[in-house]
Amino acid sequence: MALGLALAGCGSADVPSKPPAPQGADPVAWVSVVCGGLGEVVTGVSAIAKAQPTPQGQKDGLLAFSDTIQRAFANTAFKLERLGQPRITEGKRMQDAAVGFFTSAAGTVGIQRARLAALDAKDPDFAQKASHLPGPDLGAASGQIRELISNKELAPAFQVAPACQRLNTAGGHR
Repeated sequence: MALGLALAGCGSADVPSKPPAPQGADPVAWVSVVCGGLGEVVTGVSAIAKAQPTPQGQKDGLLAFSDTIQRAFANTAFKLERLGQPRITEGKRMQDAAVGFFTSAAGTVGIQRARLAALDAKDPDFAQKASHLPGPDLGAASGQIRELISNKELAPAFQVAPACQRLNTAGGHR
């Protein structure tokens, strides 16, 4: 019995332990979801460009834009949650930052949309009131996206993911 324990202990002492490999989603698939969501936001700008030049047309265009980007932000957060964290060293932190960004952005746009919807397009001061609505403050949240893009383990995925290449071509992140 003592010999068996001694032999069992010897074998494990010679094997150096190394940290477990990161678990999670393929980084290219993960960043594809991020870039796809941002691409939908960029595409949403077309709703404003198609708006009629009347106050009601402008309101309708802004509401359509808000709907498109709010849906894009919310869907992207959902897809990232379903996919799970990227398979990198700080995957959980990157996942939390990305899901936080997209969730926060969806909520902020929703608040902005509600304020816009409450305005009367027939009001002679509609344009002035609409222009004075506070815009969504996504400054802090966009810092999270910059952190994702600059992550050394994710950077190669941002370079090869087709959705990110399309976003770069469309004038998105750099």
